[in-house]
Amino acid sequence: MCVNIPFAVLVKLGQDYLPSRPGTAAGVTLGLAVSAGGLFVPLLGMIADHSGPQAVLTVMCFVPLAAVGLTLVLPRPDERG
Repeated sequence: MCVNIPFAVLVKLGQDYLPSRPGTAAGVTLGLAVSAGGLFVPLLGMIADHSGPQAVLTVMCFVPLAAVGLTLVLPRPDERG
């Protein structure tokens, strides 16, 4: 259940950035989120193989910090021009 919680927020944010095409925005944001997660899983597996599961959990602690940093560079949907 916890994995699915951010999907509504992702869809709403995508629809704010692309208000004329809400279905496309939902598909793109969810598809991008799932694809990005799938791309990073092998990297986490390599870290676990070399350093153990605790190292992966430590790396995952920094993911929210990266998300906040990336959020700060997003323009507001109403300021896009």
